[in-house]
Amino acid sequence: MWVSCSLVVAALTIAACDRPSTLLICHNGNCNEPTDPELDDTIDALNESLALEFDGKPLIDGIELDSFWRGEDAVCLYAHDLDTEQQTPATAPATELAVHFARPGALTFSGGPLHVSLELKAHVAASKTARHTPEQRYLHALCAWDIYRIISDGAVANAREVEIVFSSFEPKLLAEVMATAPASTPTPYRFGAIFGIPAPLDSQTQPLGAYAGIPIDLVEIHAQWIHDAQVEGIRSTGAEMVLWMFSATVETFGAIEQYEPSMVVTSEARLMRRWLER
Repeated sequence: MWVSCSLVVAALTIAACDRPSTLLICHNGNCNEPTDPELDDTIDALNESLALEFDGKPLIDGIELDSFWRGEDAVCLYAHDLDTEQQTPATAPATELAVHFARPGALTFSGGPLHVSLELKAHVAASKTARHTPEQRYLHALCAWDIYRIISDGAVANAREVEIVFSSFEPKLLAEVMATAPASTPTPYRFGAIFGIPAPLDSQTQPLGAYAGIPIDLVEIHAQWIHDAQVEGIRSTGAEMVLWMFSATVETFGAIEQYEPSMVVTSEARLMRRWLER
């Protein structure tokens, strides 16, 4: 059957317009290249990442921040784990974001709200099996709301569009965040579950059913540890799929094309932006 070239071009144009755009989120507040995991969850790396540009616009669409409740001395830290001597308070990056909101210019590459993903770390000591006591969960949740308040106050004061996602490998932590929500929450917030390396290879990931009762809007899943049952389970809930990674590989790019996630969480922001905009 003969089809005019103009019709083919029009169809391709419509398909391109319908293709969902994927937001780029800065992993661990550290996505300048070359990558250096030692700089994860540090204030210097956070500010360098926020300053990155691509084609005259901010390179990223969002930033991931970690909060770690150190059980031995009841301190809430901006840290990924206890492998480093990190002593930065968990509220420090929120203060940096509030300062960032006061600067002129766009916040995101997409032009939409800045996505702030706040991951509440599920363990409280060096071992990932050292989980929160009920009191520690309560105090960690209050810390998360302190971070929210600083970011929200900065966004409101500077008329900035921001959305915050509370996410964790631990459903009980997210349930505690829900239970301790303040009366006033002017900045939109959502909840996200995180999947990593599956059991028995790692102890962190829990089944999606463990998050029952929590309005999970996003599920973050490692781009190289996906199986069909997980994808079907996520899609059956209506939650958005978010792919996260340590280092991008051919399989990573293949997963993005196959699953069309709403967001990609990466430490290689410039590489990923170039690929997304190719």
